[in-house]
Amino acid sequence: MPAVPVSAIDTIVADAIAQRIFPGAVVRVARDTIVLHNAAYGATTYDAPERIPVTPTTIYDIASLTKMFTATAALRLYEECLIDLEAPVGAYLPAFRAHNVTIRHLLTHTSGLDLRLSTLCRSGRDALLATVYHTLPAHPPGSRVAYTNINSLLLGEIVATVSGQPLDRAIDALICQPLGLRHTMFCPDSALLARIAPTEFDDAWRGRLVHGTVHDESAYALGGVAGHAGLFSTADDLWRFCRAWLPPTPDCAGGSFLQPETIALATTNHTSGLTLACGLGWMLDRPNFMGPAPSGSYGHTGFTGPALVIIPQHRVIIIVLSNRVHPRRSAPRHHAVTAAIVAATLDSITVRHRETLHTLA
Repeated sequence: MPAVPVSAIDTIVADAIAQRIFPGAVVRVARDTIVLHNAAYGATTYDAPERIPVTPTTIYDIASLTKMFTATAALRLYEECLIDLEAPVGAYLPAFRAHNVTIRHLLTHTSGLDLRLSTLCRSGRDALLATVYHTLPAHPPGSRVAYTNINSLLLGEIVATVSGQPLDRAIDALICQPLGLRHTMFCPDSALLARIAPTEFDDAWRGRLVHGTVHDESAYALGGVAGHAGLFSTADDLWRFCRAWLPPTPDCAGGSFLQPETIALATTNHTSGLTLACGLGWMLDRPNFMGPAPSGSYGHTGFTGPALVIIPQHRVIIIVLSNRVHPRRSAPRHHAVTAAIVAATLDSITVRHRETLHTLA
């Protein structure tokens, strides 16, 4: 497979910056271990004097991509027979009152729990968790998909409880260290501030530009560490993470990070017949940000601007990092940018396939 045409992705991202969808971005496209496109665009802000050019190593608040790290940590504990997907949440968190919600419900966003965590951001950690534990399903578990932060928050508390260590240390031990993710962290050190893209001016609560601390209000209230948000990362680290999620093939045996059966289980549709296709943590077949990706593709997005797309049919990984909420949150037009990058990547695959057929003719 050739490198993705640079001009195509360059044009897509340049247009997005010109439209102020985001001030800058990092885009990486890879096939297995081969990087096909790796470029940084624009700056971390729109205006001087704070305007710092984006580089391939710029660190971004990855928002809800944190959910995939939490899900992965839970699945690694599942492989060790420490978590049962069919067990009720209360088996691990006795204070949780909804006895008919299972781990699988949390992973597939079918718990029926409906609670806007952002409304609790001024409560403090203990009060916020107490409210979460006393929340009952608004709909029968398993009856509908409703993407909510509470599911991953609870899953993160379970990972911490089962692993016997705080969530940040659990994710470091279960994921970051085995995969060599050196720039993925909660609560980054202030020494890294110059490398971190700022997010939003929070006039309503924090009264400042959010820079180097988590953008998500409820994760901030929880001390910056939560199952649904809080991680910061780079394109290179996310590529390494996604490579661990590619299924093995006869030509690519894969590593020992996850069992092939676990990858297959997590990337299978567990919500057939419902409105959205969900794996265990993964979003499946979502054209709003995956564009024309073939059926069986999976990925995730984050509120602040990041997106991951994995196309196992071609063993392709696409990572787009941006701080689209800077300086203020607006309509999520960044999904269309990711979809266009996916389309450009697939176009290059099609061209290469046609060239191969022509050579063989």
